[in-house]
Amino acid sequence: MKYYLIYFIQSLLIVVLSPLFIGVLKKMKTTLRGSIGSSILQPYYDLSKLLKKGRIISNRGSFITSIGPIVILSSTITTVFFIPVFYTSMKQSIGDMFILMFAFGIVKMFTVLIGLDSSSTFGGMGSSRESFISMMSEPIIFFLIIFLYIETNDFNIFHISFINSEILHYDTAHLIAMVTFVIAILAENARIPFDNPETHLELTMMHEAMILDLSGSDLAYVELSSYIKLIVYLIVLINCFIPIGIATTFTISALMIGLVSFIVKLLFCLLGIAIIETTFAKSRLFRGAELFPAMISLGIVAITLIYIL
Repeated sequence: MKYYLIYFIQSLLIVVLSPLFIGVLKKMKTTLRGSIGSSILQPYYDLSKLLKKGRIISNRGSFITSIGPIVILSSTITTVFFIPVFYTSMKQSIGDMFILMFAFGIVKMFTVLIGLDSSSTFGGMGSSRESFISMMSEPIIFFLIIFLYIETNDFNIFHISFINSEILHYDTAHLIAMVTFVIAILAENARIPFDNPETHLELTMMHEAMILDLSGSDLAYVELSSYIKLIVYLIVLINCFIPIGIATTFTISALMIGLVSFIVKLLFCLLGIAIIETTFAKSRLFRGAELFPAMISLGIVAITLIYIL
């Protein structure tokens, strides 16, 4: 019973603290730019303001726009219960990598449908661009799933993080796969160089274009979902590729060390994203897509090297 309790607590923490981590990311970006910026609690204020507003649905919208935001949020919240945060063990039966990716597929599908359902030019454009990027990035993720299976002989994320924390092998193949997954994270979460999360220019944005017609609580659900999604992807990166310090025994000291190491690694990842987004500019759609063949090639190289090394 105590194991399920800690699983529930660490998953619930991600749902509650995801806006805080996004606030920290925005604060890092403004600091790197030499400005003060808003408080790290600003995402909570924004969500609270949106939840207090009424929802407005276009006359052209169907039931997709009505149920889409809550489906997106519920699917995203489901994913946090399939990943370890600061504690993992071989006793956890849920956590299949494919179920996690399919849950994110549901999120992506309904987001694209909402953009198309609005019958607006920009919504259709954003949906088209999002589908194009996803078509290129998803093969990379499946190559990485294959790599992790070859490395650990398991598809369960809890088991993968447990095994990698015990073995601690960081060879060339492992590092190449990790770099490849970082690019996939940027693509799947509409970050630079593929999309600029700060812009509202209709001719350049992808994710924002699909949710232009959402308002009130619907927009709050989708925004919270995007916060959680980015943090979940970063947690998968941390616990599958660099699970140093994660708690593998149910003791107070191990849990505290696991929590501290998780926060440090997550802040380091957020700092990396902040540096990328303040250093590089958004690429053109097809220019950014040129990265994907190279990343797929690196995924194949990583799988090949794991057999050689």
